[in-house]
Amino acid sequence: MKIDETTAKLICELEYLVGSECYNPNSYDGWTGIAGKEYRYPVYALDKEGDEELTKFRGNVGRHADEFTEKTIRTMKYKFGSNHLFIGNGILNILDTLEKRYGIDFNDLENNRKEE
Repeated sequence: MKIDETTAKLICELEYLVGSECYNPNSYDGWTGIAGKEYRYPVYALDKEGDEELTKFRGNVGRHADEFTEKTIRTMKYKFGSNHLFIGNGILNILDTLEKRYGIDFNDLENNRKEE
């Protein structure tokens, strides 16, 4: 899969869906008395300049998709303490697997969708 602007946006949209599914059952809001909290997990990635310092993206990273390069996508990760989950690579692997299995091309699909 070629990572262009349209596929970068698709990957960012998919990441947002995954990152929005975090939940901490052990949290407690003393103001409302509600136990458990859903939250958006932040993404760390190299910015488009490729600086070695990771940028922390909060909220919908799709707002920044036009700034994302292949290197940015491949460095997108969640930090769980000392563990890191490379979500960008994970989504790329899923999309590549779907392309091979079903004979589809997400670049073509996204470009055709964009034209409609």
